[in-house]
Amino acid sequence: MVGKTPTTTRSGTAPAPRKPVDEPPAAAPPTPAPAPRRDVRRLLPLLPGLLMLAIALVGAGRPVLSWDEVTSAEVASRSVPQILDVIPNIDAVFGPYYLFLHFWTALAGTSEVALRLPSILAMAGAVTITAELGRRLFTPATGVVAGLLLCFVPNTSRYAAEARPYAFACFFAVLALLLLIEAVQRGGRLRWIWYGLSVLLLGLSHLIALTTLAAHAAWLAVHARHRLPTWAIVTGVAILPVLPIAYLGTTQEDTQLHWVAPINPQRIYAMPGEIAGSREVAWLLIGLAALAVWRPARQLVPIAVYAVVPLVTVAAVSALISPMWVARYLLIVLAPVALLAAAALLDVRSRWAITRAVAVILIVAFAAVPGELAVRGATAKNGPDYRTIAKIIGADVRPGDVVVYPDRNRAIRAGTSYYLRRQPAAPADVLVEVPSARTGWLIAHEYPDPVPRVTGAPRIWLVIADRRAEPLTARPDLKPLITSGYRRVGFWQPKSATIALYEKN
Repeated sequence: MVGKTPTTTRSGTAPAPRKPVDEPPAAAPPTPAPAPRRDVRRLLPLLPGLLMLAIALVGAGRPVLSWDEVTSAEVASRSVPQILDVIPNIDAVFGPYYLFLHFWTALAGTSEVALRLPSILAMAGAVTITAELGRRLFTPATGVVAGLLLCFVPNTSRYAAEARPYAFACFFAVLALLLLIEAVQRGGRLRWIWYGLSVLLLGLSHLIALTTLAAHAAWLAVHARHRLPTWAIVTGVAILPVLPIAYLGTTQEDTQLHWVAPINPQRIYAMPGEIAGSREVAWLLIGLAALAVWRPARQLVPIAVYAVVPLVTVAAVSALISPMWVARYLLIVLAPVALLAAAALLDVRSRWAITRAVAVILIVAFAAVPGELAVRGATAKNGPDYRTIAKIIGADVRPGDVVVYPDRNRAIRAGTSYYLRRQPAAPADVLVEVPSARTGWLIAHEYPDPVPRVTGAPRIWLVIADRRAEPLTARPDLKPLITSGYRRVGFWQPKSATIALYEKN
C-alpha cells in the first residue's frame, strides 16, 4: 500500500492539515515605534527659556538696587496689615507685588539676588511661552528664533534682574494669550478658568498690560468668532477684582506719575530704543517685523495688534489725559515684535531661511553687547549708589555718630539703611519719630524740631540724593547748628549722591 487514504468529514471534505508541533506560529512583524519628532518639537521652546535664565542670572546681584527696588525691599519687609495700609495712599498698582514679595523674602531673604530672582524666573518663563506661541501660531523654528531674539534684548536682562513687577507683566501677557488659544482649541470649563486666572494676574501685575487683551479679541475675530461672547464674559469676571486697584491708581495719579514728562515727537522716536535698552537692537527688530507682511493676514493680525495697541493706548492717554509714556510700562510689546521678526525670517519658501535666521540672531547678539554690559554695571539702575554710600560710612563710623537725610525723601534713607545693615556698625538715625512702616506711606515722619535731636552728637553724617557743592542746602533747619558748632571733615560724591561728615569743634 502506497499510503493511507485521508479521512473525511461527514460533509465529505478533508480537514485542513495540522501544522507540525515543532513549528511555532510565525510572529507578526514588529510595529515601528513612532518618530519622536513631535515630542522634541514640543520641548524646543525650553531652549531659549533656559538661555534667558542663564543670561539673566549673570551678574544679577552686581547692580545696586534702584530707588524703586529699594521701595520694594522696604515695603516687603513690613507686615501684611502695614502693606495694606499703604495701598489706599500710594502705589496701589504695586500692592499685589509688594504682598507677593513679602512672603517671598520671608523664605528667600532680602539680598539683591533674592529680591530679583522671582523676576528672573518670570522673564525666563515669558521667553519660553513666547517660543511656544511662535510654535503654535507659526512654526517650531519661528518660536525658537523669537525666543532667542528676546534673550539678546538688553532690557529683558535688565528687567529680569529688577525687583519690580514688569517681568511678571511680560510673563502673564504671553501666558494669557497662550491659554486663550488652548481654551478655544481644546475646550473645557477648566481651561477657561485657567485663562481667566491668567487675565486676573495680568491686571494685578500691571494695569497697562491689560491693553494686550486687544490681541485676544483680534485672535478670536480671526480664528473663532463664535467664542467672542464666552471670552467677553470670562474676561469681564476676571477683571472685576482689578477695578478697585485701577480706581485707587487714578486717585494717586499726582503722587504716582508726577515725574513723567509730557509726550512729544522726540520722546516717541526715542521710545523703541528705551524699551529695548538699545537703539540698534530696537530698530533692527522693528525693521524685521515690518518684513513679515508676506505672511497670511490671519497669522499676523493678532500679533500686530499685540505689538501696537499698548503703544497707541499709552500714547493717547499721555497726550489727552495724563503723561505715562514710560519705557518700562511697555516692555510687554517686546514679545510680539520678536514674534513678527522671527516670522519674517523663517520664510518657508526660502531654502536659506534657517541660515538667514542664525545670521540675524548673531547680528542682534553682537549689537546688544554694549547694552548687555551697560545694564550689568554696578550703578546701572536709577538712583544713588547706596552701596558705596554705606561703605564710605561703614569704613569710618564711630560710636555716637548720627546720620541725617533730607526730610520727606522717599528712597535715600531706605536705600542707605538697606546697605548699612551689612556694615559692622552704623550711625544712629536720630531724627525718625515714626518709621515709614507705621505711617501708611513710603516716607518716615521726622521730629518737628530736629535740632535738639542732633545737638551734642560728636559727628554728623549728612547724606543727600543728589550732587551739591554745599550739602547743608538740603537741611536748612540744621545749617545754623552745624555751621556754628561743627567743621566739615569729609566730603564724597558717589553716583547721584553727596555725603558730608561734620565733626564737633
